[in-house]
Amino acid sequence: MNLIEKAGEEARKTQVLIFAGGKARRMGCLDVPKPLIEINGKPLIDMCIEYFKGNGFSDFVLLVGHGHKEIMRYVDKGERYGVRVRYSVDPPLEHVGKGKALKHAIETGVVDREKRALIAFPDDVFLDKSLPLRLLLYHVENVRLRGVLATVVVSSAINYPYGVAEVDEDGLVKEFKEKPVIRMYTSTGLYMFEPGVYDLVVEMISMSREEAVEFENTVLPELARRGRVCAFTISNKIWYPVNTLKDLDELVKVLNSYNF
Repeated sequence: MNLIEKAGEEARKTQVLIFAGGKARRMGCLDVPKPLIEINGKPLIDMCIEYFKGNGFSDFVLLVGHGHKEIMRYVDKGERYGVRVRYSVDPPLEHVGKGKALKHAIETGVVDREKRALIAFPDDVFLDKSLPLRLLLYHVENVRLRGVLATVVVSSAINYPYGVAEVDEDGLVKEFKEKPVIRMYTSTGLYMFEPGVYDLVVEMISMSREEAVEFENTVLPELARRGRVCAFTISNKIWYPVNTLKDLDELVKVLNSYNF
């Protein structure tokens, strides 16, 4: 079996979990679920599903909350993408978060506990078209060689959105940089989980906690403590998170210049 055949086989054994319950408060689009916000006439959810479909993934789970009826009506069962789509609607709690949403999807049987998961968000856009397959092969190899349970895609740097001042002990600014590039490994929100992670999610995430619970500050730190997480590093020039209207405008310019 060559590398392409192996990648295709592993993709068929992987489910893509898309967290599509976000609100677009910072974008001023309260009447539109964030996954349905359009870029160059195409909703973010279309771009996300088509991106992974283009890498051979065909089994999708959408974890939805805010505006879930609109999203489910729009995406339907995935036929027009050529994939299978099923849904987990967030539990009726005041504060959910990604941790509770994932636990709910696992415990209700929507997530197949026998299959690994690729975790993604529709508002994170990647310009590297082959990234999902390269991530998958890297992850599978590290599971085999090092027994990891998760892989986190990290950017080698991040474009800091504020000016940064170096201030001396007398309060004088010695250096000022506007929106510098910070050399720090930064999570892009793209993850790969082995089935063993599901048990940890169920064990560690409490649905009774009043506040929202995120798996990034509960499950991932525990996996890191156990030495079961590896990093897949990418350039900050291919990752574009869309959180504000300014981010949206910048991404449109980039996509038009790349003819993506």
